[in-house]
Amino acid sequence: MSDHRAAQERWNRYWEHGFLTSCAGAFSGNYEGTLKSVWERFIAGCPPGSRVLDICTGNGAIAMIANEISRDRSLDLEIHAIDSAVIRPLATVKNDRDLLEGIRFYSETPAESTPFPDDHFHAVSGQYAFEYTSEDGCIAELARITAPGGRLQFVIHHSGSVVIETSREELRNGAIVLDETRIFDVARALMERVGATRTLDERRALASDPDAESERAALNRGAERLSRAAESSPHPELLQLALERISGAYKALGQGAGQALERLAAGRGEIEANVARLEDLMGAARSPEDLRRIAGSLASAGFEVREPEELRHDNGPLMGWLLQARLPG
Repeated sequence: MSDHRAAQERWNRYWEHGFLTSCAGAFSGNYEGTLKSVWERFIAGCPPGSRVLDICTGNGAIAMIANEISRDRSLDLEIHAIDSAVIRPLATVKNDRDLLEGIRFYSETPAESTPFPDDHFHAVSGQYAFEYTSEDGCIAELARITAPGGRLQFVIHHSGSVVIETSREELRNGAIVLDETRIFDVARALMERVGATRTLDERRALASDPDAESERAALNRGAERLSRAAESSPHPELLQLALERISGAYKALGQGAGQALERLAAGRGEIEANVARLEDLMGAARSPEDLRRIAGSLASAGFEVREPEELRHDNGPLMGWLLQARLPG
């Protein structure tokens, strides 16, 4: 499998779990405060009836903000949202589902190659989005589908942001789960052993079985390691998620080994999807030099580009770069 295809499959698995954002655990104000205000101002600046495109939308967080503002201000915006991954927001998103209504989602639609006509959109948005594309191809496509006078706004990962700092910590925790303790492998071995018993006497016999005892001890050591790490970590979400999923799977043994092992595999899949997403995120961080290069490419494609600026949450943590551009006309 090519690197691109492998990355695509990772994102498919990630969004299928229903996560709304690509870095939900990185910072509690990800779509609040300053960042939400940035998007509110951008969307509120759209004339009534404008067509808006959100690229690399994931499960639609920014598109939902646009929908909310459109309703509150009676803008009657036509909102489109694309992602190169397989996305099913209407089936997977659990919160604020009413804000999904009316958004036109396009699965497996990369920003470098869209189905839209020339000069179609009055506004194009993307939070932690543009930097995941093939940038030159994306810029060329944006120049084609943006209408004269149309505006672009992107929030882009900053190499020194709190999102990147947090992601490093979360990756360390992911390594504890998947590599150091291998706790899902340990839990699976024990559950398979318990599931292989057919009678109450056989299950009782496991209490004195040395192999079963070794597996129980390994599972307990792994759980204790994750618990200690969670207590000391400023971002323990992956560790806590792993413990919750293993506990839930173990409780499901009473309903049969098959169901317990299925839940365990699903939990491991969640952790692996998060780790893969974090690895991609780290690779998407952009330096000041990168932003100057991107701004230059947009200008060469015909856009008027504002000087990129650092974006901070309520004058505090650095969240990313704010990049804004407009197509003259």
